[in-house]
Amino acid sequence: MFCSKCGKEINDEAVVCVHCGCATGNFKNEKEKDTPIIINNNNSASSSAAASAAAGVGGRIRRKYSFLFDLIMIFFTGGLWIIWMILRPKYY
Repeated sequence: MFCSKCGKEINDEAVVCVHCGCATGNFKNEKEKDTPIIINNNNSASSSAAASAAAGVGGRIRRKYSFLFDLIMIFFTGGLWIIWMILRPKYY
């Protein structure tokens, strides 16, 4: 089936268009069933609005964080600074 708003091809059972977010004819059927709607968006491009919607109302997105990476980057940049201080041009 094709979206009525953007014209792109979508799944026949889709409740909303994954490209533009427009409700399809299946949206009314799902509303009548009174079941929760789960939207899976597998697009690689995401915006902050889409991210906050995916997290839910008041939700928080969990991200992997590495303190080891931060520590390595601090020592790396500190080492580059020390090397620059030794090798920089000196004007007397």
